[in-house]
Amino acid sequence: MKIAYLIVFVVVLAAISSAQAAKPKELQFDLAKIGLVLDGQQICEDKSRLQDYPSKVMDQIIAGGPKSVPVLIGMITDEGPLNTTEPITCYWYGMAIGDLAFCLLSDLFTSPTDEKTMPGTGWNDMLGPNDNHHPASDRFNDFVEKHGRKALQVKWQKLWDRYGKQMYWDPKERCFKLRT
Repeated sequence: MKIAYLIVFVVVLAAISSAQAAKPKELQFDLAKIGLVLDGQQICEDKSRLQDYPSKVMDQIIAGGPKSVPVLIGMITDEGPLNTTEPITCYWYGMAIGDLAFCLLSDLFTSPTDEKTMPGTGWNDMLGPNDNHHPASDRFNDFVEKHGRKALQVKWQKLWDRYGKQMYWDPKERCFKLRT
């Protein structure tokens, strides 16, 4: 009888451990490793969308598909520094993780022809009009100073709640698009 209990115990223990192993891993991205890398060195190149530069982290974000978007939205409030030798976005020194998450979300919903693929994701929609023609970093920092990072996170979350189930990754144009 003791052997029967032992067998049942081992079977139950195996079932519990396999159920835990099958649990999907939560997506996480090290945004400090996004950007243009040449000869093993990260360099600043600011002529296109972030997804147009080869990057293992960007590959992970794209592979995550729409499930990556809520992770990036969650990162907007992260004030931690990126700790890169060169700025990922040129002329934006001292960029925080949340700053890059915001920029990345904007890029992921921008077509190669610079059209927004989800309503409300443009910088003017998010930060207000750029009447003074300030650089992107100044506009972003001014908004954050007045309204906080949480306000941007809430704006993105509302858009995602409204349109997220209709979004798909277009591999040809390398951006998220709305299903029609």
